[in-house]
Amino acid sequence: MNLLTALMIFAATGVAVENPVDYKTAYKKAQQGDKPLLILITAEWCPPCQVMKSTTIPKLMQRQAFKEFHYATVDLDREEKLARQLIGNRGVPQLIMYEKRDGEWVRRYLKGIQTPETVEAFVAQAKSLRTASATDAVGQ
Repeated sequence: MNLLTALMIFAATGVAVENPVDYKTAYKKAQQGDKPLLILITAEWCPPCQVMKSTTIPKLMQRQAFKEFHYATVDLDREEKLARQLIGNRGVPQLIMYEKRDGEWVRRYLKGIQTPETVEAFVAQAKSLRTASATDAVGQ
């Protein structure tokens, strides 16, 4: 499927096409703001990566599951040094979340192909932790 066809399908189904920003921009915004950083690392040669990019992520975008995150993608083939730095010796696809807890950045990740529901549960956990922290801060 080419890009024009994909855009036409998204437009016809009412799905908002949200392109993730590049890693550098998302990282900078996360450092300046209060939203966690969410990064999908993929590769062109990786079939599970392509499923994540073409099926799972668009469904999540339609549900606005990432609206409380700075979201970026990194392609292992195009940005190998950065991707390797982020994933270490683990494989792709990998969804990494950096979130601030008690003033420090904490890293969590999901490796391998994931369903939209699994990813939603993963990001919901971060949302609930932020809500609990905000409630604790107000109560003190």
